[in-house]
Amino acid sequence: MRKQTETSYADRIGRVLDRIAAQADAPLQLGELAEVAAFSAYHFHRVFRAVTGETVQEVVRRVRMSRAAHALRIERETVTEVALAAGYGSPEGFTRAFRQCFGLPPSSYRTAKAPPPYRPLNTRIHYRPETGSIRLIADRKEHGMQVEIKDVRPAPIIAWRHVGPYYEVGSSFGALHGWLGKHALYPHVTGSFGLSYDDPASVPEADLRYDACVSFREGASIPAETLPENARVDTLPAGRYACTLLEGSYMGMEDCFHRLLGLWLPESGESLDERPCLEWYLNDPAEVAEAELRTLICIPLKG
Repeated sequence: MRKQTETSYADRIGRVLDRIAAQADAPLQLGELAEVAAFSAYHFHRVFRAVTGETVQEVVRRVRMSRAAHALRIERETVTEVALAAGYGSPEGFTRAFRQCFGLPPSSYRTAKAPPPYRPLNTRIHYRPETGSIRLIADRKEHGMQVEIKDVRPAPIIAWRHVGPYYEVGSSFGALHGWLGKHALYPHVTGSFGLSYDDPASVPEADLRYDACVSFREGASIPAETLPENARVDTLPAGRYACTLLEGSYMGMEDCFHRLLGLWLPESGESLDERPCLEWYLNDPAEVAEAELRTLICIPLKG
């Protein structure tokens, strides 16, 4: 009976989330939403917040701002166009609200290589602005991810250390690729990776550690003596990883890590290893559109 009740509540709140996603720009009355969920108006909001982890207004804000972020990066709309579509009378008011949600003004968010996710993260609600769909994840097993455990083999790498916000790692990748071009090493490169060492939710942005990496075929001659102090020749951390494919913008990266760690891992029977988390870039943002990017998001598992 308890499981049936939980499923019923999830279904009823799910109907409300569908209504919010479809009509986020329209005035939403709690009484009407309570009817959609078949709850009394008196209890509806308390139940909604308990199930989703947010108030109705917080969910509406999440949908509007996530959709605005998508419009800025993927649809390339102007800040003014996005502000008006989000219900703001001026770009200034929209910019203040956007910064509160993402930590960056819209103009900086548009150009960040790995833009920060919406804050706060919420493992119970998964909204996809590219499709307009929203999912309530009431059961950890219903995390909505295809997860595969892979054995990553060791390989020689150059690791270019970045310290600071993860959404600024593009500058380190740029410096690394400039060095590769200078030394004619591209023919020897076999892959592109990122190693993230810290949790952005618990470590100050200025102290976050990240390595922008490329791997090489065995036997490649790497002129290590020409590397700057913040770069090194190393070995890709080998071992078992739980991996899920992120398709599209890097803005979904932290959400993937959050769901892998918060939803998949507790139900998996696996344990985390001490290696850093791994981003495996399967294609190049200089060669494909942002919506066509493919990245494996990987967390390290004990053997």
